[in-house]
Amino acid sequence: MPIIDAQSFETGQWRAGFEFGGAAAFADDGIQQFLNALSRAILADKEARGHPDLATFGYFCRKANLARAIADLPSASSRFGWGTLVHIAPSNIPLNFAFSLVIGLLAGNSNIVRLPSRHFAQTGLCVTLIDRVLADPNFATIARRTRFVQTGRDSAVLDELISQAQGLVVWGGDSTVRRFRALPKSPRCVEVYFPDRVSSLLVDAACYLAMSEDDARLNARRFFNDTFLVDQNACSSPTTVFWLGDQADITRAQERFWSLLAPILGAEYSIDPVARINRDLDIFRDVITVGHALKLTTEYDIWRLDDPDVLGLPLRFGTFLELPVTQVAQVLDFLRPNEQTLTTLGVAPEEVFRGLTVDGRIPGVDRIVPVGGALDIAFNWDGKELLSILSRRVQTS
Repeated sequence: MPIIDAQSFETGQWRAGFEFGGAAAFADDGIQQFLNALSRAILADKEARGHPDLATFGYFCRKANLARAIADLPSASSRFGWGTLVHIAPSNIPLNFAFSLVIGLLAGNSNIVRLPSRHFAQTGLCVTLIDRVLADPNFATIARRTRFVQTGRDSAVLDELISQAQGLVVWGGDSTVRRFRALPKSPRCVEVYFPDRVSSLLVDAACYLAMSEDDARLNARRFFNDTFLVDQNACSSPTTVFWLGDQADITRAQERFWSLLAPILGAEYSIDPVARINRDLDIFRDVITVGHALKLTTEYDIWRLDDPDVLGLPLRFGTFLELPVTQVAQVLDFLRPNEQTLTTLGVAPEEVFRGLTVDGRIPGVDRIVPVGGALDIAFNWDGKELLSILSRRVQTS
């Protein structure tokens, strides 16, 4: 099942073998068997092990992980797919498309997935591994209900397809969401949108200082995976770093953290010339926007700001706003309206949640997860229970 390129997509010939409108029972046994086989194929593949995000996807498809998600959804036995979902993957995240596919499959739907427009090695490798597993005759029905496509940004054929589909899942920025929201759709079309979001990291300075050198370096690595693997483009990649503690501990923890991150960056990350220019332009725009000079620390090719007036402005390519807090509840004063994920280092997510819900205040985030888990897409994303939304429940009483 090769990827359908833009030219072939426009001809529409690919639809002859596709089971449009095909649906299955929620968490159908055959679908679970396919996903578990895919997990084994990914985790056993030598090349796949070189891509941390692909390995994470392999673990996501494991039988145990699927079982937990199924158990969390009430009335699973009376749920079914809606039919065909069209998935619009973001252009800058290599494997978002694969997570979206799995969620659509497990909910019982057939799926047409538009792949990222940018080339990523792990995208092609993932599709190859999916095709390899789907070649098993036991999974022929799933193969007939799955298509990977590449299209132009303004494809009229894609728009027509969306008008006929039973569901639409759009991962992208605000402008992408606005475009697809405006398209004509069938009256019962189920729509899920993921617009622009921002995220942060909370570090307990004293706890980080107390870590062994190996643990401190490991957590710097986890932060690297959350952030630099996707050029800080993911909605869940931190742009703000909150440092919890007294100022003396914070200063020492910052020095340790950024110095341990530096050799990882030097060995595994490079900013291309265009990105460097864009990073410069970002800072110039930030200065103009806030209306005053900004203190910029540029050690280790990491750019760090400390002015809360920068909150809400775009930061990327290794640029971070650092803010000190003396208690977790203070974080609430700085969370942005579209805050999504708060990763934590040295403090448990459950403890952070309790700290953010004091005095009846509602935490303005959808996820609180340990550092290293920012990019781990879950069945609950952006506060939306996706398996519930993308399946229909037949009421029997």
